[in-house]
Amino acid sequence: MPTAGLVDTHVHLLPDRLAQAIRRVFRDMGMDRFAYPLDPADVLRQHVADGFSTVWTLPYAHQPGMAARLNADVAALARMVTTDRTLVVPGMTVHPADDDPAADVEAGHDGGARVLKLHCSVGRYTPDDPRLAGALSVAGERNVPVVVHAGHAVSGRTDADELEALSTACARHPDTTFVIAHCAQPATARSLELLARHANAMADLTPVVVDLVDLDPAQLEAHHDRLLLGTDAPNTAVPARRVLDWLDDAGLSADARAAITGGNARRLVPDVTGPPYTSR
Repeated sequence: MPTAGLVDTHVHLLPDRLAQAIRRVFRDMGMDRFAYPLDPADVLRQHVADGFSTVWTLPYAHQPGMAARLNADVAALARMVTTDRTLVVPGMTVHPADDDPAADVEAGHDGGARVLKLHCSVGRYTPDDPRLAGALSVAGERNVPVVVHAGHAVSGRTDADELEALSTACARHPDTTFVIAHCAQPATARSLELLARHANAMADLTPVVVDLVDLDPAQLEAHHDRLLLGTDAPNTAVPARRVLDWLDDAGLSADARAAITGGNARRLVPDVTGPPYTSR
């Protein structure tokens, strides 16, 4: 992984047909303003202009039977759009109703994926679903962080009580790192409680559609070693520049800003060598 530049740990660069379908869902919900086009190359050009050198692209499966193929397609897409200026780290996903989610994680990791994404509202499950136990154990064994969107609201927001299932998963799998997507906005206070309770929990600062995460400068500074930068591009109304300006306005120490904007991500995902990452 590049040792300089910002890292966006929450991006959805996906195969075109799926990307178009997801954007239609957002439009059907009434969203009429997007900060990014759908084309991955266009998204990455904007990210390079904003100082990013690495992005994690996170797929998610809305139904059983699609995760394995999607993981392979995302790895291929990451390989295709990675350049000498931007490294695209492929993520993978699983669905608890599939025959062997643990095997899907093994295959995805063997194919180049370095992050696992669970989207509980899209897949209609909770992170403590017993059928996910094998997949989460494999993630821990292979040092694959698990980004979890715990909320089930169509708006993308998370209720405080929805984090209890994630807390259960953290306790059951102490060797697995869990990342609370969107810092569970607006339940950010409960997210910080979960960080205090579980050493294997982190959180990303990805906006929710139109809203920045509700953390103040003191909270950002105090938890800087457990926080990651994210944008949710392309299906967001908040451009990366606004997130970066928010962090700048927080007046963070140099160490805290460096950790949040790249250091923590590089610590979580240091192993990005091999054919899936060759650049053009």
